Amino acid sequence: MRSFVKTLVMVSLLMLFAACTTTSGGQSADTDPAGGTQAAQQAPDYYYDFDDILIPKEISYQNDDSYKLDNSKFRAAIMKFKGRVEVLELVQYFVNNMSKDNWKLISNNKTGALSVLSFEKYNKSCVIQVEDSFGSAKITIFAVELKDAAVKDK
Repeated sequence: MRSFVKTLVMVSLLMLFAACTTTSGGQSADTDPAGGTQAAQQAPDYYYDFDDILIPKEISYQNDDSYKLDNSKFRAAIMKFKGRVEVLELVQYFVNNMSKDNWKLISNNKTGALSVLSFEKYNKSCVIQVEDSFGSAKITIFAVELKDAAVKDK
C-alpha cells in the first residue's frame, strides 16, 4: 500500500509539472504545424553578460535569481538559467564552447546530480554548476573579470 501511495504521489507531481510547462491553447502566427515555435527553432546560441561565455539557446535566463556587480576594479556575475536539456550534453557543450573561447578547463567534478566545471583565463575566472532537477537542468554560472586597472595594480 505504501509503494502505491508513493507511486501515486510521483505520478501526480509529474502531471502537475507537465501542466505547468504547457503553453496556451491558442496557436500564434509564428507556430509551425509540428507544435514548436519558429523563433525557438531558429534562435542561435548567445552570449549573455560576458562576451566569451556562450549560452545554449535551450536554456533561459532567470533574472530574479541572478546578480551582477560592475565597478572600476572588476565585473562579477552570478547568472542562473534553467531548461529541459540533458545534463551530460550540457556539460559537454560548456566544455567544448568554453575551450573555443580560449578558456582553460581547470576541473570537472561530478557529485550525484551536480556537475561543477571550473575555467580560467588571463584575467577571468568562471565556475559553471549544472544540476539535474527532475528532467530539467538548473545552471549557475559564477564569473569574475578583473579590469585593466586592477590587473596593472598587481
